[in-house]
Amino acid sequence: MRKLHYMLILTMAAVISGCTEQKDMDFEPIDNSGYTILEANIESLLFDSQERLWPEDAYIGVYGSEMGENERYSIKEAGVGLKNATFYGPLVKGNVAAYYPYNPSYIGNADGMPVTLESEQTYDPEADAVAHFQAYTPRAYGYMQDGKINFVYPNGILHVSVETYETLVVKSITISSASSALAGLGIFGNDGALVMTETSQKAVVLDCGEGIPSRNGDDFTDFYIALVPGTYEDLEISIEPGGEAPFGRMLPPIDVKRVSAADFAIASVSITAAGGPDDFIDTPVEFE
Repeated sequence: MRKLHYMLILTMAAVISGCTEQKDMDFEPIDNSGYTILEANIESLLFDSQERLWPEDAYIGVYGSEMGENERYSIKEAGVGLKNATFYGPLVKGNVAAYYPYNPSYIGNADGMPVTLESEQTYDPEADAVAHFQAYTPRAYGYMQDGKINFVYPNGILHVSVETYETLVVKSITISSASSALAGLGIFGNDGALVMTETSQKAVVLDCGEGIPSRNGDDFTDFYIALVPGTYEDLEISIEPGGEAPFGRMLPPIDVKRVSAADFAIASVSITAAGGPDDFIDTPVEFE
């Protein structure tokens, strides 16, 4: 089992299925200053330490359906170094949505936060699963549940290994679906669900430049591709090797889960050139 080291900094709740009842709520100003307080959890975000604690420079962006547009909320000093912290910022009203980390240029609203996952990704020989995921998932999104903001990542990740008898030089790997969006523009709703738009893409390409050997010594090379989470029954993988004819395979049903640092398990698939029924492995792989 390969060990990966990462830090966790926002208590993202586990993947929430179904809908959460939404209630309008007004947050009372602090000391009549026009500021309000929100409580946020951070257990599921990935950072550089095993500790899942709020840092002192944490800022979240907050939207209110009736009042408040990309308001910058700061962590209260008492919450630094804790998993559950209180944030304060300008008054917001109505349904509340949030994201982390704060960006003054981000544009969203309380009813739908735009999320973009690139359909053209690049292999980085220095990047493990966590680093590749973070490169294509720059922020987490939060929604109100039980009086707190719960943050979750919108995307999942797929691990691929090319386990051919002879080492191949892999120039690209394409994952495609005939029926499902795998990347592009989606909307993160105030119920925690991600809904892809009509402009989304049904294929994701991992560009490996001049080519990456499929084997590194005695180990097969790890390739990672960020995808929209979902259970897929019609995924196809296509390998473009240098100096060889491209080849592809239909994959068995695969469950690509939304990444959570509390349980970092990702789907994994292996492929050989033979294309037999035993060429694929579709089991969650836990990286610790």
